Amino acid sequence: MGYYRTSLDRMMEEAREDGLRLWEVGDMVVVHTLNDLVGEVTKRSLNGDGEYDYMVDYEDGACEWCEASDLREANDLDNWSLTSRREMF
Repeated sequence: MGYYRTSLDRMMEEAREDGLRLWEVGDMVVVHTLNDLVGEVTKRSLNGDGEYDYMVDYEDGACEWCEASDLREANDLDNWSLTSRREMF
C-alpha cells in the first residue's frame, strides 16, 4: 500500500525546510520579540497563508496569538513567574 501525501504533510515538510518549529499544545514557550515571560501554547490554527499561528496563554489570564517565528522554547533563564510551573526554577 502506498503513502498518500496530504496538504498538511506537505505544509509540515515545508515548515521544517524553512527551519520553523511546529509547536504542540502544551509546549512552554517565550514570545521572544516581546519579553522573557513563559507561556503555554494552548491552540494552533492554520491561517490563510497556510502557516500556523499559536495562542500563548499566561497564568494571569492574558493570551496572545503569535506566529511560529515569534516563538522560542522556554528555558531556565526565562521568567516563569506567570506559570503554574514557577517552582521548577
